[in-house]
Amino acid sequence: MAAVARPARAASNYEYCAEWIREAAGGAPVVVLDYGCGAGQIIRELEKRKIEAYGCDVFYDGGDYSPDVPQSWLGSRVLRIEDGRIPFPSEHFDFIINNQVMEHVDDYDTVLSEMRRVLKPGGKVLSLFPDRSVWREGHCGIPFLHRFPKGSGARVYYAALLRAAGLGHHTQNKTVLGWSRDFCEWLDRWTFYKPYRELARNYEKYFSSPRHFEEHYLSSRLGSRAWLVEWCPVALRRLVVSKLAGRVFVCSKADGRG
Repeated sequence: MAAVARPARAASNYEYCAEWIREAAGGAPVVVLDYGCGAGQIIRELEKRKIEAYGCDVFYDGGDYSPDVPQSWLGSRVLRIEDGRIPFPSEHFDFIINNQVMEHVDDYDTVLSEMRRVLKPGGKVLSLFPDRSVWREGHCGIPFLHRFPKGSGARVYYAALLRAAGLGHHTQNKTVLGWSRDFCEWLDRWTFYKPYRELARNYEKYFSSPRHFEEHYLSSRLGSRAWLVEWCPVALRRLVVSKLAGRVFVCSKADGRG
């Protein structure tokens, strides 16, 4: 992939992922899996680029988007994950994408071993998600809410205070304190923000060490305005993205590795 090239502006993470795959494939026919595909937005973007794509998801109680998936896709293009197993054959995909998924995963070994199983030798995994060091809890927009211990009573009142000050989103017309209690319960049940070193160690059990692309992500999202940040050192651009949005990295499955 020519990561140094200035990409076209990607208005969303879905478009960024699809453009990354298009560049990485270099015109070759490839098969792509969107792990944790939700409503299938990335599959749609890949289809626009004439790239064969499939999806899988657990469609869990904390975020079931299966009603939004085209009914003709369910059971063929988009399959449900059962007992942690990706419902596709071994060594089937050239690329796997996971976009805003891994912060919902507690058992990395099961997920990453399954990704490795269905990935072809030499294939790549593109991951975009926040680790524990991110400054803002992206599901609700409250800074540092994910840093509190699970079950923390103080966190409920902290979230309510900032919500009362005008921060936060997806409030669903709930009272300030009602929203805070409900969201903190959801956060406890459905998120697992891990330190970067821990998640990198888990990835390295199954793939190569992560290669980071936060600066490429930033330039892509800015498009023609990328010149505003390209004078900054790469390390600084990566830091900004990792703190404000999350990590963007790629790992590879070594040729001949099982």
